[in-house]
Amino acid sequence: MAHGRVLSTCLAPCYRSLARAGVLRCRGAAPVADIALKTTRRRAFGSSSRELREKASSIEHDSTLVGENGTGSAINPAFADVAFAFDIDGVLYKGQEGIAGAREMLQKLRQQGLRYVFLTNGGGAHENAKVASLAKRIGLENPEYILKDRVILSHTPMRGWDEDVKNNGTVLVTASQPETARQLAREYGFKRAVTPADLLAANGHIYPFAHLRDSLHKEFSPLPDGKSAAAISDPYSRDIPSDALKIDQILVWNDPRDWSLDIQVIHDLLVSHRGYLGTLSAKNGDRTLANAGWQQDGQPDLWISNLDLVWKTEYPVNRFGTGAFLDALKGVWAAVTEGAAPLRYQALGKPSRHTYEYAHDRLLHYDADVPEAERTQGGKRLRPLRRVYMVGDNPESDIRGANEFAPRDGAQWESILVRTGVFQPTVAEPAPRYQPTVIVDDVVDAVVWALRNEGADVSREWLLSKH
Repeated sequence: MAHGRVLSTCLAPCYRSLARAGVLRCRGAAPVADIALKTTRRRAFGSSSRELREKASSIEHDSTLVGENGTGSAINPAFADVAFAFDIDGVLYKGQEGIAGAREMLQKLRQQGLRYVFLTNGGGAHENAKVASLAKRIGLENPEYILKDRVILSHTPMRGWDEDVKNNGTVLVTASQPETARQLAREYGFKRAVTPADLLAANGHIYPFAHLRDSLHKEFSPLPDGKSAAAISDPYSRDIPSDALKIDQILVWNDPRDWSLDIQVIHDLLVSHRGYLGTLSAKNGDRTLANAGWQQDGQPDLWISNLDLVWKTEYPVNRFGTGAFLDALKGVWAAVTEGAAPLRYQALGKPSRHTYEYAHDRLLHYDADVPEAERTQGGKRLRPLRRVYMVGDNPESDIRGANEFAPRDGAQWESILVRTGVFQPTVAEPAPRYQPTVIVDDVVDAVVWALRNEGADVSREWLLSKH
């Protein structure tokens, strides 16, 4: 199936109308006065209106604007068209440890009725599992109230992919935990999801390191519809047996566990004839064709869930992510093609526009705090946005994505970089490659800065308070 079709339908159902239209180190309580603006910062958004400032300036003294009972929130009129998107790893926690003040900050935003989502390049698990993990690490006792339906993983936009792809296609899923990813793919609606371990179990000659079949690759399932991974003996024959396995999409769900096996299998499919395992395309290397014939013979589309080269854990040196696997695959591909053709793939996650569009639409239709009577008939009420603040720790994904995203409704996305994660200034690279609107110490300072930019006379102490 052509990747253009998937591109036009890879957004959530609530986004289909827009698609059809054209479609590092935390120092806790650093004063906001110490926040460093980038040298050439553009004040693209200007000053807030007098009305907004008058409304917002009363926040610290007028608690009647919002609900405080933890079971519901009125929408603070000062922030009715403002929203936040938070990265998770390196912003709200590092490894197993929560960032100081993250819990209280989120509780205050929820209390004020502000819209927010969590936009992470993490994946490989159900969104609800990420909610539970986030709640545990930052110490939230009421995750349903604070986090429910707000977590967007790198692969979440796949939920809205075309039903024909899900019902009739066969997808190969690679991940750090392939069985978990397979179950999640099925929950997303993919009827036929196979893993590299399935292929290895069906044909041991696919991979020469047989001892790993009893350890790393011991979990597998039979191939769907009685298909075989050993039906083809002549890779150039076009007399394809009826039971030959055909892969329609390759989904790199999150950080693959066994790079060697996964790169081998992905390579085999990208040089195949129309995605039939065990075949070779006669077009490979034909310089009379586009891309020297590589990936020009109906091979499956390759989707990468995110492009993060590194991510932040408790370990002092950043750890490799899915982007590192992609770079390794690119290296092998360059060797196979002798540099004649770049690897063709599609990416989700930040900084992909697909992911930012999905998040923006989620915020537009964000109605957790809107009474049922105020929603439009037959669906969720669309609440216009004027500005969204992206708070992240990775300049290559969080900041770049927000800077480059220009939603069709004219809302502005502004980027805020925190020092608690991936970004660590060095002598060789004192400034991030992609410049944020502002750099702050941590996520609490980020929210204080954003609300002050909206004209609210707020403080760090107020944001961390219960009232």
